[in-house]
Amino acid sequence: MRRKSSSGVSAVVGTAIAVMIFFTVMIPMWLYLQQLQTLFMDEVSRRLQFEVEKLNEELEITLTMQPPDINPFGRRSLYLIMMNKGPIEITVPRLYIESSRIGLSHLEEQYKLPPGAIIMQPLNYYVEPGEEVVLRSPTMRGNSFVSGNPIGPNKLPFLLIVQLSNVSLGYRYEVEVSVVSDVNINMTRGCISLRSEEFSTGCRGSARSERFVSRVEDLSDVFTFNIAPGVYEVRVNQCPYSSGSCANIAPSPVRVEANSHVVVHIDVRTNLGVPRPLPLQVSPLQQNQMVLLSETDQEANITIPYIVTLGNITEPLRNVVIQMEVLSMDNLTSPTVGFTLEQSVRLLSPGTSYIGLFTLEVSDTGNQKKDFGGYFVYRIRVVSAEGVITRTSYSSLDFKIAELSGVVYVCKWWLEGANVRTSCRAPSASGGP
Repeated sequence: MRRKSSSGVSAVVGTAIAVMIFFTVMIPMWLYLQQLQTLFMDEVSRRLQFEVEKLNEELEITLTMQPPDINPFGRRSLYLIMMNKGPIEITVPRLYIESSRIGLSHLEEQYKLPPGAIIMQPLNYYVEPGEEVVLRSPTMRGNSFVSGNPIGPNKLPFLLIVQLSNVSLGYRYEVEVSVVSDVNINMTRGCISLRSEEFSTGCRGSARSERFVSRVEDLSDVFTFNIAPGVYEVRVNQCPYSSGSCANIAPSPVRVEANSHVVVHIDVRTNLGVPRPLPLQVSPLQQNQMVLLSETDQEANITIPYIVTLGNITEPLRNVVIQMEVLSMDNLTSPTVGFTLEQSVRLLSPGTSYIGLFTLEVSDTGNQKKDFGGYFVYRIRVVSAEGVITRTSYSSLDFKIAELSGVVYVCKWWLEGANVRTSCRAPSASGGP
């Protein structure tokens, strides 16, 4: 009986000890492990949220300059345009500038940008001629955003192309691009330059390019400017070639906000101006000629060359009719007074010339030496033409030099013994060309 009683007590004591160990060691350990698991999962969740937020950061940085015209010392201040394009708030603790002149420097500027916020302000940094800079912006989440291509007074990233159409011949066109000056000087941004010696020290607040329209090929002209990101005003003036004041062309001035390459098209919508008289002139190549026939010859074919020239400041001409007419003659069988020949030039472009030849037969039938020789007076003139662009019909009154005159002398020679004799006849002073 005593043995059975001792065995029962031992079993109870062992069970009690096991239960005590379970509740004093195992359960606390299990609770501790659960707490560690919760802390781990919370940290993983926070880390995942941080990484997602980091991936969602989107900061657009545009770096430009202010024109030297607004600075009392003629310096170009660096200008920052920063926009939060992401869905979460971004904190920028500091800005770094990489310069080709001084290397890496930092600016103690701090920004907190909610979604969609834009920062536009000049920075306390001046860009010198020949210098190129890039701006880097780190965020509190560890991202780093860069402004893009280097920019400097002598290296502007974009082109502003101004295209004029329907301009008029014989006019000078001025295209002026200038930075828009805001009442708040902190909002003025942009810089312009041209590929010329004038801008060798860097960009400025305005630039002007001009061109004289002297050919039909220039009726759609293109003017190109180098620009930094900013706000600009494009103005076009039309100026007479000879004298007079310039006139502004609608719809200029045109306001342009540029953050990339920009093309501005301005339709001048003026009538094609062709100055009068047209710079077309006919000139002789051999104004006076002599034809020498033997005593037995009675006929000869002669050529009368001429040249027609069309100046630059006009439109092309087509169907240009040139006429040769015999005005007077003496002691010749042919040509007769009033005899005419015509030639037509299909197309004559500005700045080009046409060389033509009139061929006609000359007869001297005198059978006595005293009747040998004669002459005739001729005239070559441009009778008419048609404008290719304006479709205007022009007459000889519209041309600068529309006609020329000349004389062809017909002489005969014969032998008298060993000597050669000639006989010619010239027009009188009053009847000359």
